[in-house]
Amino acid sequence: MASDTLAMTSTRHSLQAREGHCAMRGSCGKKTFFGLELPCPNDDLASEDNIDRDLLVSLCGPEYAEGPTCCAKTQIENLGENLARAEGLVSACPACRNNFREFWCTFTCSPNQATFLNVTSTQETTSGETAVQSVDFHVSKEFGEGFYNSCKSVQMGATNAYAMDLIGGGAKNYSNFFKFMGDEKDMGSPFQIDFPLLPPSEMTPLARQARNCYDDDLGSRCTCIDCPDICPSLPPVAAPGTEPTCHVGLFSCLTFVLVLVYSLALASFLAGYITQLTLRKRRERSYERVALSTDGASESHMSPRIHTRGLVGASSLAQHYDGAESTGTQSETRNLGRGASLLDPIDTVQPRQYRLNTALRRVFYKLGLICATSPWLTFAVVFAVVGLLNLGWKWFSVETDPVRLWVSPDSESKLQKDYFDEHFGPFYRPEQIFVTSLVPSAGTTDAEPHILSWNSLKYWMDVEETIRGLQSSPHGYTLEDVCFKPQGPDGYCVVQSVGAWFGNDLGDWDSETWQDQLLHCATSPGSVECLPDFQQPLGPEYVLGGIPREADGSMRILDSKALVINIVVSDSLDKDIQARALEWETTLKDYLLQLSAKIGYEAGLSISWSTGVSLEEEINKSTNMDIKIVVLSYIAMFFYVALTLGNGSTVGNEEEGIVSSLSRWARNFPKHFKSGGLLSSDLSIDSRSNPTWFPRLPRKLFVGSKFALGLFGIALVILSVSSSVGLFSMMGVKVTLIIAEVIPFLVLAVGVDNVFILVHELDRQNLLHGPNASAAPNFGFTTPMSPTRSRSQFDPSQSNEDSVDAASMPLYLSPEERVARTLAKMGPSILLSSVTEVVAFALGALVPMPAVRNFALYAAGSVLLNAVLQVTVLVSALVLDLRRIEASRVDCFPCVRLPSRIALLDPPPSGSGLGTIAKFIRRHYAPFLLKPQVKAGVLFFFTGLLAANIISIQHIKLGLGEF
Repeated sequence: MASDTLAMTSTRHSLQAREGHCAMRGSCGKKTFFGLELPCPNDDLASEDNIDRDLLVSLCGPEYAEGPTCCAKTQIENLGENLARAEGLVSACPACRNNFREFWCTFTCSPNQATFLNVTSTQETTSGETAVQSVDFHVSKEFGEGFYNSCKSVQMGATNAYAMDLIGGGAKNYSNFFKFMGDEKDMGSPFQIDFPLLPPSEMTPLARQARNCYDDDLGSRCTCIDCPDICPSLPPVAAPGTEPTCHVGLFSCLTFVLVLVYSLALASFLAGYITQLTLRKRRERSYERVALSTDGASESHMSPRIHTRGLVGASSLAQHYDGAESTGTQSETRNLGRGASLLDPIDTVQPRQYRLNTALRRVFYKLGLICATSPWLTFAVVFAVVGLLNLGWKWFSVETDPVRLWVSPDSESKLQKDYFDEHFGPFYRPEQIFVTSLVPSAGTTDAEPHILSWNSLKYWMDVEETIRGLQSSPHGYTLEDVCFKPQGPDGYCVVQSVGAWFGNDLGDWDSETWQDQLLHCATSPGSVECLPDFQQPLGPEYVLGGIPREADGSMRILDSKALVINIVVSDSLDKDIQARALEWETTLKDYLLQLSAKIGYEAGLSISWSTGVSLEEEINKSTNMDIKIVVLSYIAMFFYVALTLGNGSTVGNEEEGIVSSLSRWARNFPKHFKSGGLLSSDLSIDSRSNPTWFPRLPRKLFVGSKFALGLFGIALVILSVSSSVGLFSMMGVKVTLIIAEVIPFLVLAVGVDNVFILVHELDRQNLLHGPNASAAPNFGFTTPMSPTRSRSQFDPSQSNEDSVDAASMPLYLSPEERVARTLAKMGPSILLSSVTEVVAFALGALVPMPAVRNFALYAAGSVLLNAVLQVTVLVSALVLDLRRIEASRVDCFPCVRLPSRIALLDPPPSGSGLGTIAKFIRRHYAPFLLKPQVKAGVLFFFTGLLAANIISIQHIKLGLGEF
């Protein structure tokens, strides 16, 4: 039958090529029982018989209102059904919709059908009639490109995809578009339609004028989202940092100015310094000539080189030396150079005082005296207030939402997002899984092996089936209960996976046929057999990763490096629905953890994933790890403080150190075992040379150490941070990760610094006014040159310019008085530095970004509370620790008291009270730093460093990294 039809067709080319003739008309039955109606081959003239004119005009327009056609009533009805099926896909753009209708109306009903359509083969239907099996449809390139261009950008809001993915299989040109529509398939054309590029000489291609989406008529004009050609062109906006800037050559103007100013300043200084040296040498030579020409020059003539140019107090400093260690070294002190008087701890060598400093000293003296006199009352009052502040931990909460961390709640974007979430619901919760292969692909040397293989697909399809059946604990939710269903509650879950191309079941394919199906769906994802159950075409970019490309841009699908699986879970402002999603996501995360441990040896695969709860859990995990670092830092700082605080104590200064004591004991211990034992004549006058069964450790190890005080200082730092958290939690300010990770270290640094300052000043007060001070000579200190030395330094009748230490004499003062003097001396420094830090952090609270604002508030509160605790509670602790030391009680065990040493009256302290580091700074570092050349060098070095940093700021890139 087919051969007869072809013979008939070949003998009547001249008739088919004539206008007014048809190539097919009417319906001749179905290919299968469930198939669609097939047209009959018919080369007769177009006719007006058996036509539903009204239906035809409603489908194809007024040009078919009269005249003959090549379609019968049944064909018109089938055409209407097919056009209605595509209406929802192309109706958003009038040009695409009208081109689509015109294309198929012309194909089906044009009275000149024979001029562009040729039946190439026929077939027998179930009713025994002859029907069309394949045709050639000749279409001009211009019309084909215009038709494709009008539809290629049309979008479908329901699936967030392009209409071309469904009507054209994701075609990238008009040829593929036509081929997809013409291929015979169950849900497409019931017969094959081919589109040859060149028609026979006796035929002409369909050459109608296609509508453009940017035409002005209402039948063509599309919206901007469906037709980019009509979108208004916005003026180009330069990316941040790419705007044209002022340049001088290769340098920006700012860089050029900084380098120029710095260079000129440096050159000017060097020129001035060299000029000064030259002039000084000339004056010295002139002085030498005058001295040589004068006999018996007066002693009053002095060389300009030896004229004193020291600061105020240099004469007093010249008489000061560091006790026994500095005996006979007054010349060394005189050689400390200019500015050395600033290093002297005695204020009388610098008699200038400031009214604010004097007033603050008096206030802190009174505060210190109150806290030192009533330490337990101070503890009770302050700790009661601190306890009330820590009640705020009841409202403690941590902010982990990145949006609430970095976006101001009053910003326009945040308000718009909240409005959108409230009225349309929040965005989905994506669960992503990435699968890669650990087994190198055969015959390749790629660093990343290919993922697509029959065994890998089978294994992963089983994994996906398991994921779909996962039940959460304790409520037993499954993916069906939490997933996003675009087709409604009775629809299907959105699971974007390569398995969707196989209908989530590989039962219809084997190791020989799976590649054909995968390649077909990768090139035509809109094909009916490739659509997932939720009906969104899945292009290869959605489900495959690392797809190599050829030089011409074509994709090598089978060489893909990864599978990409996206499971979309619904989100909601409803806490119950959100909790349901969180519970299932936790179950999915636990399953993926178990899978990652075994997928390597089971299938040679590796997985990475991200769930909706991954970010917050990772943040919490990071925070928990940071807690260990914080604890270790505080422990390390405690040992450092405890081991160094007691260095300045006068307890046991005349005794040997621990190492020396142990060494002496080890040397003397063998004497126990000498033959004949020890005779009285063998006993040394120095008892330290006699052997003992146990080493004699220095008293300073037990009494002079400050382990308890160091621990108490660290505890105050922790307490200040805790109280700040409680205070601001009570006020509704949430804690952020920056606060949890930074503020403990920040307050620790500031707090420990103040502890050292107070303890070292107390050691100096003990040296001057401790129990041994009354017996001490005036070892190297000149009598203070103050007319008020016999009065108290805090006498209200005293002048504001009088120093707190104006009466600093080596006479005994009570522990409370010494502690009060310590706070009076160091309190103003602690206050001013703390106020500066608090104000600086408080200004940061003006920044609208929540993370920065909350950090600034917590930091300001912590520093302020830490300073308050240190000038009150720590002062009380200092006096208690001082009483313990003077009572010879053991540190950390104050109930244990060491017996007093049987010895002569304690000699006066022989040292200056300075530690090794302090002595090094006083004798070497400070004199070197105060040299004019060094000061200038330091000034220019840090000025240059500042200029370099300002230049580098220009290259900082603003923004946050991806979460």
